[in-house]
Amino acid sequence: MERLYQILKSLIIIFITGIVFTNTAIPGQKGIEGFQYLSPVPWSKLNQPETNIIIRYSLPFNRTDIIGGNILEVTGSKSGRHSGRLILSEEDKTLLFYPDVPFSEGENVIVKLSGSVRTSNNERIPPLSFSFSITGNDINKQAIKNPEKFHLNFKNELKRTLKVSDRISASPDNSFIDDSLPAGFPTITVDSINNPSSGYIFLTPFTFAPNGSNYLIITDNYGVPVFYRKTPGWNLDFKRQPGGELTYFDGSNYYYYVLDSSYQIIDSLRTQNGYPVDFHELLILNNNHSLMLAHDYQQVAMDTVVQGGNPNAVVNGLVIQELDENKNVVFQWRSFDHFKITDATYDIDLTDSLIDWVHANALDVDTDGNILVSCRHLDEITKINRQTGDIIWRWGGEYCKNNQFTFINDPTGFSHQHFIRKLTNGNLSLFDNGNLHSPEYSRAVEYQLDEENKLAFLVWEYSNDPISFSSAMGSVNRLPDHNTIIGWGTGVNPAISEVDAQGNVTQFLTIPDTIVNYRGYKFPWATNLFLTNPLSVDFNYVAIGDSLEKTVEIINNSDNTIEINQTFNYESAFSVTTDLPIYIPPAGTVTVYVKFKPEEDRDYNDQLHLRWNSNEQRIARVVALTGSADPNPIISDNM
Repeated sequence: MERLYQILKSLIIIFITGIVFTNTAIPGQKGIEGFQYLSPVPWSKLNQPETNIIIRYSLPFNRTDIIGGNILEVTGSKSGRHSGRLILSEEDKTLLFYPDVPFSEGENVIVKLSGSVRTSNNERIPPLSFSFSITGNDINKQAIKNPEKFHLNFKNELKRTLKVSDRISASPDNSFIDDSLPAGFPTITVDSINNPSSGYIFLTPFTFAPNGSNYLIITDNYGVPVFYRKTPGWNLDFKRQPGGELTYFDGSNYYYYVLDSSYQIIDSLRTQNGYPVDFHELLILNNNHSLMLAHDYQQVAMDTVVQGGNPNAVVNGLVIQELDENKNVVFQWRSFDHFKITDATYDIDLTDSLIDWVHANALDVDTDGNILVSCRHLDEITKINRQTGDIIWRWGGEYCKNNQFTFINDPTGFSHQHFIRKLTNGNLSLFDNGNLHSPEYSRAVEYQLDEENKLAFLVWEYSNDPISFSSAMGSVNRLPDHNTIIGWGTGVNPAISEVDAQGNVTQFLTIPDTIVNYRGYKFPWATNLFLTNPLSVDFNYVAIGDSLEKTVEIINNSDNTIEINQTFNYESAFSVTTDLPIYIPPAGTVTVYVKFKPEEDRDYNDQLHLRWNSNEQRIARVVALTGSADPNPIISDNM
């Protein structure tokens, strides 16, 4: 993908100060009877000073014991005994401890759970004792304070994929459809359309140019926006979550923002425990928990790991965090506890000063509740037990060093992939960037996995004709009607394609080669800021030369006055006859009149966009319009 700083991974035994590094796995947490999950992993190294402690037992804790007793002893070798908050989460099976003061750099921490703790049915929980070590550097703190510094490699790599790196294309090419887009709005062109899926396309074309125009955008199937919002910085991964919220990553302040259906920001999310958030993925789960990726920058004496390694290298590891509805970290998984840095594929330079050896870029939750993570620089999809943190399996292409699967009909597999997703049919899809394919080419793929026998069957693939190569980014989404929408990542147009199950192109959309779109999505969508009644208007039959008016009510569903100041539709036979702008008070309703005047003998289908346009934002709602020219008009005897 974007050759960031060069990823890392592994299990490490570092005695940080100097730094001594061993490229072997630490002991796991197996054998600690009755306890499903512990974090930090017992005897692990390089944990952040801000980390919380997570203890998950197989049965619920007795809430009275937790609230009323001094049952947990946490002691740092430098910082001494720690007071803190005890929190029960996840049906009282998960005990969280947040120290009042962070641990000290370079110290060892001992955790002891009293043997007096009981389960909710009064069974005794065995006593517990384990230790872990804290990192001796503050690189993650630096990365949180100055994330741009740590993403320079990402930006430089991205700019190399673009023909022009310091400007963004304006929108004159769109004027034949929509002449009200602001100056600098990115040109979005639908070059092909042939009965695509219903829904709206979500995209975030962006540039790193200082004066570039960056937008969150939702368009109809013809590329006409029903929503846009100009933002101060670059954005990634604008999408609809399963619960209906909208989320996106804001590159100006490194937060994920959550929007409601009226596009109001209702929450913000980022990873915790002292780890800088990674912009690749946010999933909001059905229980209102959130899954995110984080970076873990550590100083590693790479000359003890590989020949010619840098003795003061900064190595970037992977952290997966699950936050509950109160933003408590209830699950944390670190690549330093499970992977080796030398697991990276051959093209990752392990002698560099900044090494991005894992480069996770996608998460999903399998149907069994466990986590799937795409690790680009390992050429690997890893399945992780969400209850224990153990690795269930590792699956990768030709250059993956830990692949456990046999590819039955796809001998090279995938390479430097993006966007793993579990499909409703039980299969897995992903975007195969193909960086290590010979020749290089990119494709969308779907595999059926036999997890018991470790077999991978390629059941579907699609590549452009002629083939194209996207060195970074990309996405593959299966739609409800079994069409597939593909985001092609960097350096490729079409930027987004939609194809049917037979590989026929139903739609493709292009953007200028001076900007980039990380992923492409299509979702059913309508704003709830204002509503319409009805949702569709059928004029039935009207004679050519005659006209008929019908009404549409617009209902303000908010606590503020809204303005409808523009309408848009494609067919000249339909028009709005009500004068604009219209101001609608909170909870108020206004009526607009829509006229149908057929111009020729045929059926008409149209979309009426009712818009609230401002300088930096558009909010529109769409009403479907249908009508036909009357083939048998009644002719008066008086004519």
